[in-house]
Amino acid sequence: MIPDAPWIRDAEQNGMPSSAPPVCPVCYQETDRFYIANGSNEIIGCENCIDSVDAWDTEHEGTTIIR
Repeated sequence: MIPDAPWIRDAEQNGMPSSAPPVCPVCYQETDRFYIANGSNEIIGCENCIDSVDAWDTEHEGTTIIR
């Protein structure tokens, strides 16, 4: 029988160390959710740096629509 490596025994006894929380590549804040562009894997932001607006209200409030 081959003994387990020391780091495996340590993980079995003490549990795995927690990993760092995810950080948004746009605003560099910790986040639980990324938003990506449709049809790609490009991250466009997170709940900290993206706002949601009603499409019917954008013309009346002066929101700029990028095309």
